[in-house]
Amino acid sequence: MSVPMLRTPRHGLVQVLLLAVLAIAAVVGGIYWYRSSGDNGSADHLVLHDVERSDFVLSITERGELEAAGVTEIRSEVKTQNQPGLAILRVVPEGTHVKAGDFLLELDSSALEAEQTTQQNAVNLAEATVVETRNLYETALIAKQEYIEGTYIQERQVIESEVFVAEENLNRAREYYQFSKKLAAKGHINELQLEADKFAVDKSVKELDAAKTKLTVLDNYTKPKMVKQLDSDIVITEAKWGSAKKSYELELAKLQEVEDLIAKCTIYAPKDGVVIYNNDVDRHGNEDWIVEEGAEVRERQVVFRLPDSSAMRVELKINEALVQYVKQGMPATIVPIGLDGLELHGSVTTVNRYAEPGGWMRADVKEYKAFVSIDEEVPGLRSGMTASVTVKCDYIPDVLMVPVQAIHPHGSDYYCLVRSGNKWEARKVKCGPTNSEYFVVEDGLEAGEKVSMNPREYIAAVDLPDLPKQAPKVRDDMPIPPGPPGPSTPVASADEPGPTQPDSAPQATPANTTTSTSTTSETETTSEQNTAI
Repeated sequence: MSVPMLRTPRHGLVQVLLLAVLAIAAVVGGIYWYRSSGDNGSADHLVLHDVERSDFVLSITERGELEAAGVTEIRSEVKTQNQPGLAILRVVPEGTHVKAGDFLLELDSSALEAEQTTQQNAVNLAEATVVETRNLYETALIAKQEYIEGTYIQERQVIESEVFVAEENLNRAREYYQFSKKLAAKGHINELQLEADKFAVDKSVKELDAAKTKLTVLDNYTKPKMVKQLDSDIVITEAKWGSAKKSYELELAKLQEVEDLIAKCTIYAPKDGVVIYNNDVDRHGNEDWIVEEGAEVRERQVVFRLPDSSAMRVELKINEALVQYVKQGMPATIVPIGLDGLELHGSVTTVNRYAEPGGWMRADVKEYKAFVSIDEEVPGLRSGMTASVTVKCDYIPDVLMVPVQAIHPHGSDYYCLVRSGNKWEARKVKCGPTNSEYFVVEDGLEAGEKVSMNPREYIAAVDLPDLPKQAPKVRDDMPIPPGPPGPSTPVASADEPGPTQPDSAPQATPANTTTSTSTTSETETTSEQNTAI
């Protein structure tokens, strides 16, 4: 009777070890064959691109909002003194087609009407003051003329009459005295009578001197004094009259201003158009102020907009990384959303020099506002519609181009893997302008050559120069390609500055653009490889 042999555990362990040795030998053999053949994949897995000449186009595509190129803003011109604003009493519905002179808005003018009544009383009082001061001035003029041509002459004539009488009395007294002296010599009169006649002469002399003195005082003192006083009265009354007239003019101007403000409380359309409310929206999208009955309107606040639909334009915002390529006058293509792919043509009219204020959620993103005019007049265009705008920034005809995936950065240089038979050749290339898809190759390649679309997969099969130990110099002549173009994704320009890191892939994109997953992964792989080196 035969006894069966039992399989021991040691025999199974030997078999496992033998299989492991065979597997390691197969892997080593495969690696040796890959190294010796210079190819790590079969021809069926190669992704090659034929280098050819074509036209290079650099464009930037952004989304914007349609608006009328000529918009008439209608503001409230009513001054709101000592109050936040004036309430709306009546307003025309939004979207109404109006013609020049049609009613738009009526503001509450009750406070202004009360002020008008008060101001009218002030104007009346000022006007009465003007009349009074004018009469005083005219009276002062008449008083001066009356004194010089009347009172003064009258007083002088009276004094001259007194002088004449005094002279006559003096002559008569002297004759009596001379006759008395003759009578006294003959003894007909006594000494007392002679002394009386002499006293009469002395009295007449003094009366004559007093009359002459009065005439001198009148001419030299009284008249100049009276003339100066009358001139002063004229100047004072004239000044008061002028001040009263100025006060009246000011009060009248205030009254006219109040009446003008009352008239401006009713707003009429300055031109034909469609009424659009200028509702204020805060940064969160909430309506902070809306045009409705009862809402208060501030001074100089825009209440309505009357767009001119015959001339339309697109307002768009361009990222700071791309705004340097957009210039005034560049041609643009506009595709309004929702109009069955309608394509319009226009040009860049304005690019703002200062960035738009950003919210707290996007404080690190800077955007610049630009305007693109539309050449065609299309009836279906409406303000507020979204449109995709493509600005043609650069165009180079008949140049060599390769896809951005075919460029491999190595240090500060760039290479392409050229397929020659079953061998790979690392070819140093000089890159020119780029967009989201292609690089312009200025030197290093020829038309008809085949380059790898995934050079990192075969990089071990070629010899690249060793990188220096110190940090390589950063090239500034290599543009950074932006992400793929789209209706809302910008495209870079030929003048884009080079990468800030030498190990970064040339297809690095600005913060507000996107690129393919494969390109991003290839960039990270290359960065890790260069860092390790």
